Amino acid sequence: MAKKLSENELRRQAVQALSESLGPVDALRFLALVSREPFDYQEWRRSYFSQFNVDELLEEVRKHHASKAS
Repeated sequence: MAKKLSENELRRQAVQALSESLGPVDALRFLALVSREPFDYQEWRRSYFSQFNVDELLEEVRKHHASKAS
């Protein structure tokens, strides 16, 4: 089981993942965007996860944990 990350480590890994995926310029643009616009996480969560059924979500969780174990 993965240990719970400290807030600093979570922030560091998130910025690193964004930078690797988007590049440093677009990662900074994204961070600036989300820091200045209102965001309703609960509405986003309902909307995003409504497209999956329970079996699909469980499969994604299993894949994620399997990739972390290797």
